[in-house]
Amino acid sequence: MSSLNYVLVKEPERIAELANFAEGIFREYFSTLHSPDKVEYLVNYLLSTETLTTAIADEGYEYYFVDEGENHIGFVGIKPDDGYLFLSKLYLAKDARGKGYGRQEFEFVKQRAQDLGFDRIRLTCARDNVASLDRYDHMGFKKIARVNSNVGGGFEMNDYVMEYTIEA
Repeated sequence: MSSLNYVLVKEPERIAELANFAEGIFREYFSTLHSPDKVEYLVNYLLSTETLTTAIADEGYEYYFVDEGENHIGFVGIKPDDGYLFLSKLYLAKDARGKGYGRQEFEFVKQRAQDLGFDRIRLTCARDNVASLDRYDHMGFKKIARVNSNVGGGFEMNDYVMEYTIEA
């Protein structure tokens, strides 16, 4: 397995490139979990160029392309929060899954958390996303809460809040 490179996305043209790349992964993966109209809404709500630009400029998010050689194979989104690092996005392209890259992505996230002075990482995951829940359980995340969030457009997200504690 080759090592991965993490490229911080800041410039407007790179943000647009990330939005386009992320949309493909999101549509492919979440079309099995949500209705087509909900997927369409969530792509625009979560991954538009405007949304990502605002998240970076105003909300403190960091987004990274995950590259193998010259190819984007995934992306990561994180944000320092109140006492923990929030893991917003941890995605891989379909052909990169099942090769250990997700574990490498998570090691990168753990290192960023430590670099920023955090010993906890939190995320939200849809309660019906069994494959991802299993993966996060396997990584050592624990479910700490159930939340229902109105995301607009007549849609609600029913998630678990999960937390990982970095051992000293």
